[in-house]
Amino acid sequence: MKHRNLFNRTRSSGFLWKGSFAIICSFLVIGTIISWLNPTHTISLDGVYNTPDFYDTFEEVSSLINIKKLQAVIVEELNSQRPFDEKLESFQYLITLDFGGTASLLPQAAQVPKLTASEYSVVDAFAKALSAPSKQNDEASETHLQPLTDLTLRTPVEPYAHYALALYYYDNAQYLEAITAIQSEISTTNLDRARELLISLCLERNDYDAIERLQNDLEFAPFINSRHLQEIALARLDWPQLIKTLIPAAYVNVQPSMAFLAILTAIIWSAFLIRLNDTAAHHSTLLKLALPALILGVLSTHLTILLIFLQEHQFGLTEGDTLITQTIYCFAGIGLREEFLKLLCFVPLLPFLVKKNNELLTLIVASLVGLGFAAEENINYFEMSQGASGIGRFVTANFLHLSLTGLCGLALTRAVQHSGYYINQAINTFGLAVIAHGAYDAFIIVPELFEYSILTTIVFVLIVYQFFATVRGLRRTWTSPFSVTAQFSFSLAVVSGATFATVAWSYGAFPAFLMVATEVITLGILLVVFFREIPESIQ
Repeated sequence: MKHRNLFNRTRSSGFLWKGSFAIICSFLVIGTIISWLNPTHTISLDGVYNTPDFYDTFEEVSSLINIKKLQAVIVEELNSQRPFDEKLESFQYLITLDFGGTASLLPQAAQVPKLTASEYSVVDAFAKALSAPSKQNDEASETHLQPLTDLTLRTPVEPYAHYALALYYYDNAQYLEAITAIQSEISTTNLDRARELLISLCLERNDYDAIERLQNDLEFAPFINSRHLQEIALARLDWPQLIKTLIPAAYVNVQPSMAFLAILTAIIWSAFLIRLNDTAAHHSTLLKLALPALILGVLSTHLTILLIFLQEHQFGLTEGDTLITQTIYCFAGIGLREEFLKLLCFVPLLPFLVKKNNELLTLIVASLVGLGFAAEENINYFEMSQGASGIGRFVTANFLHLSLTGLCGLALTRAVQHSGYYINQAINTFGLAVIAHGAYDAFIIVPELFEYSILTTIVFVLIVYQFFATVRGLRRTWTSPFSVTAQFSFSLAVVSGATFATVAWSYGAFPAFLMVATEVITLGILLVVFFREIPESIQ
């Protein structure tokens, strides 16, 4: 395709939406095939709640539960191909969603043919225990617990009975009883998950000496990971051990699919930022600095965790539970902490950028540092949402971090380059970045500010305007054969498709489609802002 033809086509709205549609359709096919290959989908709770507008109090949630849908979900879970210990944990969570306890949620044995008679007897006794009206050691609770206790007294002992009993005690914060039960399960079934649960119980009791003893046991050592050691070090404020476990603990039990999705979004944004550069003379420098900038951004994420430990555990500077303390935490905690550490990790690149004396190059490299922070942070968020937040964070969190760090890095470089002449501008830019970041988080995190959450969108839009206004001021011409708008459009389609495929693996194709479609619709206004601000004319 000739350059002129490519130039025109990639600036044609018809070409953009058709190309994006083709990419998304391809991923729909791929994601659907992927979903068929996973026999153990995570059960979706869509439809369990009669309305999405529910809150955290038991009474409010209970009144919104769709009992028939919840019963269907329980049947689906018990008939899944998951190991029985995982089914017990899922059943415990699902059955306690009905806080009113007015309906029997346990399906009949005929409805769950995937369970053996022995397994069904354990689930039946477990359900009775979970339906106890009180979590205290009163007579009523003991009556409900008796069928499960009886199973543990059989000869031979019913497999998984002690495990279910341990889960019951764990949920009631009766840790000593839970430990006794789980030790009996280990001696009965030699269950690996029981060993993991025993370690968790020791952590709940702050019995760190017991964990260190288990670490010397060959049967338990493989299940004690860096995150456990970090938790112990944090309780003891053992800073050498905290530093030692800082990075390894961040990647414990990370799903490869979530890491892939985070890396994919980082690569796509990196390619977009690099395309913003228009000076061939500095292009090689940008490519050389791109990877170090991303790595420094990743490092800033780990330093943020270390600073959180220092602030919250050493000095007790926590979020609190009032409007004032939570708002202050968003600004002086999250905003200040993250923007400072990202800028600090940008500093090692300053000598190279000062020497090149190109402000667009500086903006892009600084933005890559912010992107590295976002990419690392995304892994944790993707884990929590099973990838469903992929599109949302691609549009919002990634851009928030890269733009704020880019603008702060540019202002700092100007100050250094001109021997402090622009120091006030650098300080003001940094202060505004902290305020913008703090405000963005405050209207999402602080409950009293939820009703004003539209202000989060306004803050974000203002950041988009400022970033692209700076780009337009530094780059005069936009004559690349392949338009930046086309790159952003197709990138968004790829991320949407990859998110669908990732979620489809976990939940199935149809639930994944609903999640992704809802996310795209929710982000509609922000996407319009992006397309309007990218400085190219689209026909």
